[in-house]
Amino acid sequence: MNLEALINKYYNDLNENDLHVVSYISQNIELCKDKTVTEIAKYCNVSPSTIIRTTKKLGFNGYSEFRYFLKEEAERIKEIKVPDNQYFNSSVLLKDVEETIKLFEEDKSLEKIYKLFLESNRIFAYGTGHGQNLMLKEFSRCLLNNNIYLNIIPSKTELELISHTITPNDMLIVASLSGNMKSIDSMIKNIAVKQVPMVSVTVFSRNDLAYLADYNLYYQVSNLNKVNQLNNTSFCTLNLVMSLLYEGFTNYVKGNE
Repeated sequence: MNLEALINKYYNDLNENDLHVVSYISQNIELCKDKTVTEIAKYCNVSPSTIIRTTKKLGFNGYSEFRYFLKEEAERIKEIKVPDNQYFNSSVLLKDVEETIKLFEEDKSLEKIYKLFLESNRIFAYGTGHGQNLMLKEFSRCLLNNNIYLNIIPSKTELELISHTITPNDMLIVASLSGNMKSIDSMIKNIAVKQVPMVSVTVFSRNDLAYLADYNLYYQVSNLNKVNQLNNTSFCTLNLVMSLLYEGFTNYVKGNE
């Protein structure tokens, strides 16, 4: 698991100081890989104890283990091949797009999802991050063309409230990058126990969210940026799978008129 994946995994456990520290380190891995905890603390303008607490929140036993991880991370980044004088590797993005389309076309549960859109009393959607929420809002706007109203759940607080009132006659869509449910585990399980139809939208992998959901939509993601290792394609392919879902639903409605 790379540093970005760890940050995503434990994001909800990180406070403002933690995010400042991991942001600096992720952008300066080569510089930080051999530094002591005191040196890193000086770079980030925080105390050494803050650095240690942050590394523990990321799942490490202490800073020594984290520094060893950084050295491996630096080597991994060096091994990534990026063409000279090219800031963007379009072939990787194209592969992600092609794989996302393939995953969607091979899904055998799409018609059941389309029926849920038409038959559910209420349709809710929750994104585990800001970017996921943006994609769901765009999807919600598109669904209005078919007179379908999608209730976007803005935060965990509202998700908890809805988990007590949602019924099997409703529907829930949850969009996530990793499918990690650490911060919303009890709420999602409570909804699943109520037998509320649930659709997960995650990267193609085994994950807790997909395991609990009744239907799974997947998208492909690859790392493209050599410098910061951000998942540059994640929102592109997430938006793609939501667009495919909308187009498929629209054609389903037209075909059944």
